[in-house]
Amino acid sequence: MARSGKSASTGDAMPDRSQFIEGAPERRRYEIRKIDLWSVIRTALLFNLAGLGVIVVAGVVIWLLATALGAISGLEDFLGSLLSAKDFKFASLQILEGFILLGLIMVAISTILVTVATSIYNLFAERLGGVALILVEEYDE
Repeated sequence: MARSGKSASTGDAMPDRSQFIEGAPERRRYEIRKIDLWSVIRTALLFNLAGLGVIVVAGVVIWLLATALGAISGLEDFLGSLLSAKDFKFASLQILEGFILLGLIMVAISTILVTVATSIYNLFAERLGGVALILVEEYDE
């Protein structure tokens, strides 16, 4: 999984010049070869649900603010005159329910897409090798 100080092609130990210099930063090389699908699913699902929650709360606040300022009633009057309907009103609760339902569908689609992308990464990383990370640890004196 992690190969510290080894060449990617030969697997032989490569001497690092920083090993011989006192106070030089320590370097470690890691490879991400597999990502656990279950942890990706949980993280993506919770992240997407949190995003949906923020968007729903922001939408409700904006709707209530627009109602208090009279923008919603002005829009209802305009659409009523445009559609020749005298008592045109938005069904606020149905709009909110539809918005939440659409958001839940988008959460499911997004979570599935992230899971599929992780599976594809795992397949490629198994065949070609993972993403290499080089971490440098510096010490403050």
